[in-house]
Amino acid sequence: MTAFYGCLLAEVVPVPIEVPLTRKDAGSQQIGFLLGSCGVTVALTSDACHKGLPKSPTGEIPQFKGWPKVLWFVPESKHLSKPPRDWFPQIKDANQDTAYIEYKTCKDGGVLGVTVTRMAMLTHCQALTQSCSYTEAETIVNVLDFKKDVGLWHAVLTSVMNMMHIISIPYALMKVNPLSWIQKVCQFKAKVACVKSRDMHWALVAHRDQRDVNLASLRMLVVADGSNPWSISSCDAFLNVFQTKGLRPEVICPCASSPEALTVALRRPLEEGTTPPSRGVLSMQGLSHGVIRVDSEEKLSVLTLQDVGSVMPGALMCVVKVEGVPQLCKTDEIGEMCVCTVATGSSYYGLAGMTKNTFEVFPVSNNGTPISEFPFTRTGLLGFIGPGGLIFVAGKMDGLMVVGGRRHNADDIVATALAVEPMKFVYRGRIAVFSITVLHDERIVVVAEQRPDSTEEDSFQWMSRVLQ
Repeated sequence: MTAFYGCLLAEVVPVPIEVPLTRKDAGSQQIGFLLGSCGVTVALTSDACHKGLPKSPTGEIPQFKGWPKVLWFVPESKHLSKPPRDWFPQIKDANQDTAYIEYKTCKDGGVLGVTVTRMAMLTHCQALTQSCSYTEAETIVNVLDFKKDVGLWHAVLTSVMNMMHIISIPYALMKVNPLSWIQKVCQFKAKVACVKSRDMHWALVAHRDQRDVNLASLRMLVVADGSNPWSISSCDAFLNVFQTKGLRPEVICPCASSPEALTVALRRPLEEGTTPPSRGVLSMQGLSHGVIRVDSEEKLSVLTLQDVGSVMPGALMCVVKVEGVPQLCKTDEIGEMCVCTVATGSSYYGLAGMTKNTFEVFPVSNNGTPISEFPFTRTGLLGFIGPGGLIFVAGKMDGLMVVGGRRHNADDIVATALAVEPMKFVYRGRIAVFSITVLHDERIVVVAEQRPDSTEEDSFQWMSRVLQ
């Protein structure tokens, strides 16, 4: 965090990334490509992290596979000289210079850098402050990765801007103690917690009727992956158990975001006692043809969605067709959401062609005329704008597969697999869905890890039901 702000003050561009732990670290090859293309020459890290890096017999840190040559530097006080007494940071105007580069992993495993300008960073923080009503000295508990996405925006950027207190819980601690975030919320009477649905899920599994849990202090539980179709079950189950421990239903605030568009939509903290908005129960058959058809809740062939609130302050949103010209969708069609606001990324670093297609989109109406003179940014999210301007996300563009002319989404297929006797035979978090090309068409592949205590027969039965 200190290094990140040091870079911002020094007017160099930070690229926050995961630290590779071994030379063969799979992700590091692609990250290396990103670092090379950004011209990175210095790696800032902490003492503890530096000690954990692989070293040669002479104590040198080897060059990681695919990485450019970097100088490793530990910016901790014992390695630095004290600044002079009269030193004062020079605060730059929020202009169109790049503030930082956030990495994103693509469908094919490649890594791109999304550039965020100083203007966009500041505007985004202001929009989050307004949406979440952040005030000075509030306490936030953050369980998310603080190097990118919602974790970076709330726990590093917006929190410092508002002078809030941040408790960041590293994922290694969550693995040992899934309740650690709930304990910290109670201990510090935190007003806000930023979590993923899996953190809610594992807290439930580990919960076993803990005494003195009190979540009454929470006014916002930001669910970073609230736009994922299956996050809804974690939210419901979590509320079921913790409502008796002071958690109010209106506190759960699902959120939708993407590396390109930053925060796309966020459910605002509701007035006390107001009921969270209704849900969308949609026919998957309809969705496969790209249309929204309301269905009944009793079947396995429906997709139940929760809203992710309304669009961010100062932003315009529209939904465009998935293929071809970015033409506006009709109200009952599903498409890719695009936003027009200062607070988005501005380019894929060093990739002019791809940038134009994503960050400089001019949506057109039915007769082909552009709806705005300002460019929109593609969010990579599929969905629609529901009644009252509420935003519903039904999946990601990355997960879209077209089989026999019909569309399917990887997330929905995982949700369907889990809806068939959830959790009895397979592990919830260990399902992968992708497509392979067979004779000019796509075929869907589902890989699920079987639980050790379920028999071949059980799993075969489960599989047959999923196939149907």
